[in-house]
Amino acid sequence: MKHLLTIATLMLLLLPQSLRAQSNKGSGLTAIAFQELSHNFGTMEQGSAKVSYEFYFTNDGEGPLIITRTENSCRCISVTAPKRPIKPGGSGVITVTFDPKDKGVFNKAIEVYANIAGRRITLLVTGEVK
Repeated sequence: MKHLLTIATLMLLLLPQSLRAQSNKGSGLTAIAFQELSHNFGTMEQGSAKVSYEFYFTNDGEGPLIITRTENSCRCISVTAPKRPIKPGGSGVITVTFDPKDKGVFNKAIEVYANIAGRRITLLVTGEVK
């Protein structure tokens, strides 16, 4: 009876994992791995030249990685992302450009939407404009 109870408990514990694995098969979801998720531009002068940073990433999934869109809440930020799918094992770059036209400390989030679990990942840029 103890063995039967142990087997039943193990089956109940392992069932959710096997269902998750099966539900991701054929779903088109993949994985993305960034070298860094944030960047500090440091201190810059108001009205100085725009600054850019490249966020490098790799497709760690088994299917093509498709970045569908990027969003941010500030006109001071522009984002360039790959338009073509990234093959498994391939890599790419998302370039974030900041225009230091307004004084103050800034913390800006860039949402990257793709065919990954959770559907999005957040990148962060910070700094100060004097």
